[in-house]
Amino acid sequence: MMKKSLIPLLIAIAALFALPLFIHNPYYIHLVETILIYTILLFGLDIVVGYVGQVSLGHAALFGIGSYTAGVLYFHFGWTIWGTLPASIVVTAIFGGILALPALKVIGPYLAMVTLAFGTIAQILINEMTWLTEGPLGIKIPKPNLMGVPMTNAEYFWMVGIILILSMIIVDRFVKSQIGRAFEALRDSPIACDCMGVSVYRFKVIAFVISAGFAGLAGCLYAYSEQYISPNTYNNELAVLFLLGIIMGGRKSRLGAVIGAAIIVLLPKLLDDIFLFRIVASIIAVVVVVGAAMALSKKVTTLRRVSVPIAGVVGLAAFSFGLNSIFPIGA
Repeated sequence: MMKKSLIPLLIAIAALFALPLFIHNPYYIHLVETILIYTILLFGLDIVVGYVGQVSLGHAALFGIGSYTAGVLYFHFGWTIWGTLPASIVVTAIFGGILALPALKVIGPYLAMVTLAFGTIAQILINEMTWLTEGPLGIKIPKPNLMGVPMTNAEYFWMVGIILILSMIIVDRFVKSQIGRAFEALRDSPIACDCMGVSVYRFKVIAFVISAGFAGLAGCLYAYSEQYISPNTYNNELAVLFLLGIIMGGRKSRLGAVIGAAIIVLLPKLLDDIFLFRIVASIIAVVVVVGAAMALSKKVTTLRRVSVPIAGVVGLAAFSFGLNSIFPIGA
């Protein structure tokens, strides 16, 4: 018998795959597609940040390495996506291991500084190695072929959706395995793990390599989605956004990765249109307040637990209506 908890997930998946059938505007399809690709990356980043408890600001660089692996293999050797996809995962995982070996000997803000430096160096190298990456000119990549015919926007969207679901299943099974439990133990008490014979350093490297593989997968899909890659895309600002996505969406949660990806993709778009921002902020505030009231009436939660989310969404709605006084329209 199907678990009731699976029903909302199946409805969400059905709605996702039906989206291109009802929304024909390529802009909105591309927007959701970008959220799906970022979600795959955040699945991997959550392993490092959420489960192992390490802060990484190098995932934008790993994301770029995945994109450029696909771009270089297509541009110089004519590889199809069926070759560039696994190659991007493997190459990025190798770079993730190279970064992890020295970086994970430090912790806390020092690790963040090392990974941030890695991102800066990677961007400089991509920009300067014109013989391989075409430098600032970037590389154009067409949509991949399916049975000799270029994929339509809808077909590529469905392919990204299928890969997202497979990634979600793999991550979910992985974090619930023995290795996943070891990751959580590492985060809670590295010293106790070391005393029990669990190699703290080795498991941290494993986590980083797996996380890098997901970043490479997302980078490859992003290259075909955008059909153009350049060094300026994979900057430190993007690395900070990825980290914020995990923090705002919620760690150790696949749904949190989806929410985080949606926030970092949609929020800049919403801020471009103040009226749309007000509508969305108001709807979110109403939904959260009503949901919290229902939960309180059924004694599912406590006022203390819901007070912060309620204050946050109400404050966001109030902020959206106060933007005129801060930044007058037409000024």
